[in-house]
Amino acid sequence: MSSLSEMPALVMENIIKSLDFRSVLTLRQVCRDFLNFIDRLNDSKLPDSGFSKIGIRLNKDICLKIEDQDCRQHHFIYSESDNSRSYNGKTTTLENLNVMDVAVRDLELILKFQKSTLNCSNFDLNDFQHSKESPFSVELNNMFRKINRKIKTKDLVIISDSQFGFMSILPFSDPETLEFIDLHPTDHEMQIEMDEIVKTEQWRKAKKIHCIFYALNMTVEDICHLSGFGGTMPSISFRDLDFLRKTFITNSNFEYSEFAVRDFEKIEGISDTWGPAFHSEYWSYWYFRIKDSNEKILGLKSQENIYLFQNIELNDVPNGAAVQDYNKN
Repeated sequence: MSSLSEMPALVMENIIKSLDFRSVLTLRQVCRDFLNFIDRLNDSKLPDSGFSKIGIRLNKDICLKIEDQDCRQHHFIYSESDNSRSYNGKTTTLENLNVMDVAVRDLELILKFQKSTLNCSNFDLNDFQHSKESPFSVELNNMFRKINRKIKTKDLVIISDSQFGFMSILPFSDPETLEFIDLHPTDHEMQIEMDEIVKTEQWRKAKKIHCIFYALNMTVEDICHLSGFGGTMPSISFRDLDFLRKTFITNSNFEYSEFAVRDFEKIEGISDTWGPAFHSEYWSYWYFRIKDSNEKILGLKSQENIYLFQNIELNDVPNGAAVQDYNKN
């Protein structure tokens, strides 16, 4: 093979663009010149790796899992105990290299080659045992800032125990492709500040969001635009519930909004404004007609500290339950 110095750059670019993702990664390992040339190339001149799912998890080891369009999975395991990287069972010693640096660098390369939109991206930071700004979260945050590009993904799952952990990933997802955000703690009893998260463009443009923990500083105004929501609110008032009712009966894309309330107090004024509830077993129900629809009904079911708004069919309203006329006021 001719050396890189003897080959015109345009020829090399055309060769690389015609290769598949794995062949380019192999070419990077031929020599330092090839590695530097490929790493300096503009993303548009690289082949599309065409993956459908990407996930990285920090635990005892770091695990990077990739799934392609044919549902074939590829696993990279980065072990700190023996300073090695394993790919589908083949282990390589990393010598003086830092395990976390190598894992993040590999993820950077994969994202650099990813042109098509991922179905799902999963980041398990597992930072419950670390400080507020865990080293892994910081490394990922720095990497995303360095590559200066958004992750094109439909679903984004982040597991973290701090707002910093969530914010180390969330702002770097492409809001134009993002549909579902799933924020998970390692302990559902945790309280996590949300003031920065709810201000992101990704939050505002997402269709569905789940955050199953005590979400502090989050209001009903922060979730009313969503077609689907699941989470825990610090508290709720009748004014909040009525605000959601008025919003949902005018939103043709609304599907469901389910939340628990941490500081539960019996809410006064519901029956005075909405009329008596329909009771079945331990649940209370109210039903409201939706704007410009004869078949869809907005239902609210509640039990102590749990509230579920959902769009249902008129035929699913139980016999004997009252359906209130559409009223946006």
